[in-house]
Amino acid sequence: MSERDVSDDLVEPIYATAFFSVAQTGEVHEILTFEYSDPEGYYARVLADDTLFEAEVSKVWSNMQYFLDKERVEINGERVRAIINHVDIMARGAKTVATVFVIDFAGRFMRGTNRIETWIEEEEAPYDFDIIWRFPVGSKVLEVDTQLDYDILGDIIVLFAERGQRVGGYERITFEMPVVPFDTRTEVTRIAPDE
Repeated sequence: MSERDVSDDLVEPIYATAFFSVAQTGEVHEILTFEYSDPEGYYARVLADDTLFEAEVSKVWSNMQYFLDKERVEINGERVRAIINHVDIMARGAKTVATVFVIDFAGRFMRGTNRIETWIEEEEAPYDFDIIWRFPVGSKVLEVDTQLDYDILGDIIVLFAERGQRVGGYERITFEMPVVPFDTRTEVTRIAPDE
């Protein structure tokens, strides 16, 4: 998780979070949010000026796509490419701002065991962050190979790291897709993992 070029001298990244939604079709949709401390009000000026806003969105979009293109992501051994489809910048109070990215990639899942693998540059986390993976209802997470701390909660994985922790490198999630497609007429309820 790296996104560092947003007027480095004026704002400081303080937290990041990512949510991955995995579909049986092979599509993976990610919402990635970086929160920044903005004590000088840099983004207040950007948000108040359409021209500055468009230029900033274009800059962070280009920078993030550059980092995504450096990562290697494979679904079941086949390389896939993550594409940014939307970027926004939002105020979060008077002195905090967030950049939000909507990122998509897709591969081929199969019945039975599947794996998503990533190779990311290893680094020390510059801030705390968390990541949530949501798999289709009825999926079973078999294994998670990562430097991050994590919890498996049924078909959800919650990963997290603290500032200064070693992160990145090789990561793998192995999981089973449900055999029968999810029936949208079925009421969705949250069942505790041990039930």
